[in-house]
Amino acid sequence: MKNTHHFTSSIRGLCASLIPSLVLILGTPGCCNDNQGSSTPTSSAAIPYVMAPLDTVRITERDGSVRELTVQQDGSIDLPSGSRRVKGISVVDFRTMVSRSYPSAGRIEILEFRPNRITVLGEVFHQIHTELPDGPMRVMDAIAAANGFTPLANARRVRLVRENAGTSDVYELDLRQLMKGRHLDQNILLCPGDVITVPKNFL
Repeated sequence: MKNTHHFTSSIRGLCASLIPSLVLILGTPGCCNDNQGSSTPTSSAAIPYVMAPLDTVRITERDGSVRELTVQQDGSIDLPSGSRRVKGISVVDFRTMVSRSYPSAGRIEILEFRPNRITVLGEVFHQIHTELPDGPMRVMDAIAAANGFTPLANARRVRLVRENAGTSDVYELDLRQLMKGRHLDQNILLCPGDVITVPKNFL
């Protein structure tokens, strides 16, 4: 009886030690593999944002007054000390520059300019760089606007790249399954600046 109890305890201990390994191998519940894609980013990377034309800085003075300055198309901005070229400099350096020009500022906000456009590249019949419509637009709407996939398209590994607040998120989508009525969550609602790339099927 004692040996049986000892054997049972050993089996339980072995199972407990294997479970974490199985989780690492199989993945956590709800995760998708590379073939299926996912409605959540498959990768994400921090990217240091640098100032660009049409970015705006909002300066709130301590008395409550507000002014906005916009980076011009040539990459310069007009400050009290004169015109300064700011295209390509970091947000931290730009904020320091503005705070020196406006020492009475209580708050300095930098508003990234995001063109209201989406881009579709790769194996579609017409690569497009187009304005988002007034209503919602999803991934398959964008593919349709590009006149659909070419015969060489790999619809299983479509990539959507989205940059937001200094982070670049990459989504890998299996649109072939989506067209079969599966994985409907991958028909992602598009945001301004999204870039969709349809790779070539080398098989």
